[in-house]
Amino acid sequence: MTPEPSVPSAPAPTLAFVTLGCPKNTVDSEHMLGLLAAAGFRGVANPDEADVAVVNTCGFLQSAVRESKEMIEKLATYKELGRLKRLIVTGCLGQREGAALLEEHPAVDAVLGTGQWSEVARVARLLLEDTRERLVRVGDPGGALAPLERRARSTPRHLAWLKIAEGCDQRCTFCVIPALRGPQRSRPLEELVEEAGQLGTQGVRELTLVAQDTTGWGRDLPGQPALADLLEALEESPGPPWIRVLYTDPRGWNDRLMGVWARARRVVPYVDLPLQHVATDLLRAMGRGLSGPATRALVRRLKAQIPGLSLRTSFIVGFPGETDAHFDELCRFVVDEPFDHVVVFPYEREPGTPAWDLTPRVPLTVRRSRRSRLLGLQQDLARRRNARRVGERVVVMIDGPAGRNQYAARTAGSAYEVDGGVVVEGEGLAPGALVEVRVTGAAAYDLFARAEVAGPFLELVKGIA
Repeated sequence: MTPEPSVPSAPAPTLAFVTLGCPKNTVDSEHMLGLLAAAGFRGVANPDEADVAVVNTCGFLQSAVRESKEMIEKLATYKELGRLKRLIVTGCLGQREGAALLEEHPAVDAVLGTGQWSEVARVARLLLEDTRERLVRVGDPGGALAPLERRARSTPRHLAWLKIAEGCDQRCTFCVIPALRGPQRSRPLEELVEEAGQLGTQGVRELTLVAQDTTGWGRDLPGQPALADLLEALEESPGPPWIRVLYTDPRGWNDRLMGVWARARRVVPYVDLPLQHVATDLLRAMGRGLSGPATRALVRRLKAQIPGLSLRTSFIVGFPGETDAHFDELCRFVVDEPFDHVVVFPYEREPGTPAWDLTPRVPLTVRRSRRSRLLGLQQDLARRRNARRVGERVVVMIDGPAGRNQYAARTAGSAYEVDGGVVVEGEGLAPGALVEVRVTGAAAYDLFARAEVAGPFLELVKGIA
């Protein structure tokens, strides 16, 4: 009996995926990548080799909107000149502009809002079957809060983001996030602890908790647990040796949270605290909820209660009504209460926010000048502070090779791809290893060091800043 000839299976469709914006967007992308992989798509690095390209956009600021649209146009050229067949836009810009993106960018085939990310695989398949159709799926805002099973991590193996909540209930007058991401929605404590444990078994050595407002976690859950409860549960459960928290709102801090942070052995002594300003009338106009004196007092309490604290903040300069006196007050604050890491944004008017109509407006040249002056001040302070660290012994986590016998690393006082790092001289150091090093040199934002000891005992040592 002659066997029937086999019918060759169709090749898997290829996928190029681009992520813009913050780590929270990265988590959304990882969930979409997991869905696409489960649907049979094969990832490629070059969009020119892809059948479908997905760009997960940021739309938080007008500068981010411009960057997202530039990426859309760049991918559109691949569609015009190469094999790329379909282009899908997801994320905050999709939520913000919806069908208008189809009109502005003829190469875009589908737009998905932040609450419709789970449709990406079905939409991609549908578009490949019908190359004439264009789709818009924008509804209630949201983001990825799905369990680990549908997630394809894109970070280095020893690092992972854990999104603990989506959306935001705060109403800062300059911010469009509540419109793009919706109200606060927290993931259950048990689910987060389980995922943290699974990530630890997969080789993750540093777990970073993210949300629009991490200190707001739990307010919408039964019993209203607090971030302190989550940190205690993570501390007591198996998981990565370092736990980092980003995006804490100043309004969410209290003595209990500070105490949990101070006593923890795995929650690193690093606090990300976006303050935005220190002048009381500007804080009021921004809708930040704290006065200038309360902001100063909070910073002093954090430094006093959390040993070895590394403090990161962000400021907005040039907000409507900011005078030279307001800016001088901000500069004095940075000198009087030094921060380890400072980010400065020149104010950007955002359509749809209460601050859009505020006056008097600060000229763009003044906004940019103030940003440069404040960053220059911080750079000088950081350079002098780092210079005093030469000779110290510190514990670092290795992130990867950085040249011959050199490795990129960080103390617990620096977040991955966000803050300055440590360049370590050594041999045979693996990503994720905790290593004791001696600081041999310093620059404004980076340290240089030589490996002294690496061993299992460091697993029991809370990383020091």
